[in-house]
Amino acid sequence: MAQRMTRRGPLTRQEIVRQALVVAETEGMEKLSLHKIAAAVGVRTMSLYNHVDDKADVLDAMADVILQGMTVPDADELPWEDGLRALARSFRAAALEYPRSASLVLTRRLNAPAAMPVVEVALRFLNRAGLEGAEAVHVLRAFIAFLVGTLSREVGMAPTYAGAIPGVTAMREDELVDSGLPAVAAAAGELAVIDHEAEMEFGLELLLDTVRRRAVASS
Repeated sequence: MAQRMTRRGPLTRQEIVRQALVVAETEGMEKLSLHKIAAAVGVRTMSLYNHVDDKADVLDAMADVILQGMTVPDADELPWEDGLRALARSFRAAALEYPRSASLVLTRRLNAPAAMPVVEVALRFLNRAGLEGAEAVHVLRAFIAFLVGTLSREVGMAPTYAGAIPGVTAMREDELVDSGLPAVAAAAGELAVIDHEAEMEFGLELLLDTVRRRAVASS
């Protein structure tokens, strides 16, 4: 079979995925379609099927590309706390390189070649902290859940409770108290704004402190 060609040369899976990211970042994930990807690479839609199975396959591959943008620290070069901080910050930075596609790394299946090096390094840092086996895996999953939840909030997939809260922010402090929401009234100023990076750093330090305590308890 003759090699399908694009305006830039032979069509490849990598080119399809790269252009899919361009389309998603330009027009939004909700507008992404195989038809638009095909137009971006300069072929008919059916030509894509020589390289990808379907749209779901493209979305999974896009997620892998985003994850591959992580800078994975050397597990032997940093103290374990700094290593886990570096992994968390790198995950956030890689995802936010593609802000309109970032949801993919939170919701799609990630291929082992992209994800396993990150898992390997994270487990080695946890091992150096003093956590082994099932306990290290439990902590790793807690870290992943935290990072996914934090980034979901940052990219608009989860509520932040910042800004206008219908039926609440329009109320005066005394009205909130009278409505049985004294804690909300006391924290109204802080609830109204959010610094996503600061929130991630705060939660990250909470988790690291928990790891230290678990490590001491396990020793």
